[in-house]
Amino acid sequence: MRYHNILWDWNGTLIDDAVTSLNCVNDMLTEMNKPLISLEQYYTYVETPIIGFYRHILTEDELDFPVISKSFHDSYNNRIKETFLADNAEITLKTLKEKGAKQYIITATKEESARNLAFQYGVGEYFEGIFGADNTLAESKIERALSFFKKNNINPRDTLFIGDTLHDLETANALGVDCILVTYGHQGKEITENSGTVVVDNLNDVLDIILDDRAVDFHTHSTCSDGTLTPTELIKHAESVGLSAIALTDHDSVDGIEEAILASKDTNLEFIPGIEFSVTADTEIHIIGLFIDHKNKTLLKTIEKTRSQRKGRMEEICEKLRAHGFEITYEEASKLAGGDFLGRAHIAQLMMNKGYVETVKEAFDKYIGLNKPCYAVKKEITPKDAITAIRSAGGLAFLAHLHQTKFDNERLYKLLKELKGYGLNGIEGYYTEYSDENIAEFRTLAQKLGLFYSGGSDFHGSMKPKVSLKTGYGDLHIPYSTLSTLKRLKSKI
Repeated sequence: MRYHNILWDWNGTLIDDAVTSLNCVNDMLTEMNKPLISLEQYYTYVETPIIGFYRHILTEDELDFPVISKSFHDSYNNRIKETFLADNAEITLKTLKEKGAKQYIITATKEESARNLAFQYGVGEYFEGIFGADNTLAESKIERALSFFKKNNINPRDTLFIGDTLHDLETANALGVDCILVTYGHQGKEITENSGTVVVDNLNDVLDIILDDRAVDFHTHSTCSDGTLTPTELIKHAESVGLSAIALTDHDSVDGIEEAILASKDTNLEFIPGIEFSVTADTEIHIIGLFIDHKNKTLLKTIEKTRSQRKGRMEEICEKLRAHGFEITYEEASKLAGGDFLGRAHIAQLMMNKGYVETVKEAFDKYIGLNKPCYAVKKEITPKDAITAIRSAGGLAFLAHLHQTKFDNERLYKLLKELKGYGLNGIEGYYTEYSDENIAEFRTLAQKLGLFYSGGSDFHGSMKPKVSLKTGYGDLHIPYSTLSTLKRLKSKI
């Protein structure tokens, strides 16, 4: 089983009480002789801390929160018989406990109340711990969750948070863990489906996702750019390592797509046509395209533009290397590449073959990477060009390996906001080189902008010998539910 620690929200997730809560709010509004609100309004107004919710329906003079809180909880207690466990909650909890998962409740509800209710509903025995608030103000649960993580040394890579609101997703992102939101809770289907994370309608689907060990990889390369496996070999390798879906995302090229489609036909693999554009910028920016029509005219024209300018850039890098004492020529690198595509990785490989560096990574880190002495600025296409081409081809566009920008969170947020304006759909929320901190920071930024997650190993074969398909450095796992979420997104645009 992929996840060993399961964090549960209580209200709206394990208990189905959104309508009960709405009725409690309307009880108060009735007493105050104010207009009642609908369930749709309730979904829109819900936020954390909960005082923000009441600002939508009361004036500042009426915001006596201790009085409001008492009114709500008195009404909730009176209506407790109207509230039930969510469908299949007990069997889900029981099954996960039997599978060895450690389960916890992280809630904004007062801790004593949450604990009493868990046992009252007959599910308290399934939890290792219940962590709630020390008051009835329904404040942020992030600090409690972070404290719990630190105290118990929880591994975010094998942890899942299940909730029903954007604040639950915010909490999961702060922890750097995967998240599932249910649609029957306190923010409804429309808001949760636009959140960027995995969304389900019931706990049966939650259990299916948790027990589903299938993995996907949306960032790979073949010999049609700077990988060392042909598209056919890549598909065979993907099948051998147990992938369920794979995207081929060669640099500035779709030359391998047809071959990969043909090779995947007699397999159980789901193949996604893709591309990775390198764009001109003051930092390292690559745009991944998934689900593209690789024959689209706008896409092909953009690729041709990159090819016409790439040769000059590679020649410039080789010239700079020679100026630094390395006998590296464009012709030698092209011969090594063996095809129409020549990239920096091929030049790095040539440097390694000649004994100038020990690894491809060393060549990038010391000489040909961004801001290194032999780097040449990209002059091909802009980020807007790349995103426009991908979207014109019916694809989804994602910013790849965000850590390579070297931007702090403020600059990265501005970049993502700009790219979203051009049509960016998301980020690589999973990537081989991400630290736990990277995951938490990048997903938090993505949520602020309503961006979705893709991800991949960035597999290149022997060009990056330590990076394995599917697992990256060994602990990468991109769940199949990620693909389902992206399919949902694609169906809406």
